[in-house]
Amino acid sequence: MSIWRESAGFAIVGTVGFLVDAGVVTLLAAAGAGPWWARAASFLAAVATTWQLNRRFTFKHRDMRHTQKRSFGHYVAACLVGGGLNLGTYALLVAQMPLFERYLFLAVAAGSVAGMGANFLLARYWIFGGQSAQR
Repeated sequence: MSIWRESAGFAIVGTVGFLVDAGVVTLLAAAGAGPWWARAASFLAAVATTWQLNRRFTFKHRDMRHTQKRSFGHYVAACLVGGGLNLGTYALLVAQMPLFERYLFLAVAAGSVAGMGANFLLARYWIFGGQSAQR
């Protein structure tokens, strides 16, 4: 499968992950969990959801080279890397460039692109990096 199809699938799965993330954090915060515990739980729910969907749909044609448990651990690590790049890009742009400080949504967008790009590459080549069954 081409990198373009995989990246499109990854983006669709990421959208589902965002909906899970936002839904869980909203429900848990409304139930009194507090914003930090709610966010930690919603992050894990979103990661578990996107891992399963990417495994079953986006990268299903690849020969998995890791056990499910190990694959999930690597996926969590990759999401933390992507999240760090997302927040780091946002912070750097806001701190260093007045345009991004004034229009925060641009910094959010840049951070999202940086994080998603890193997560996609890590998922494609490290987590689900087995050979493609379709050559």
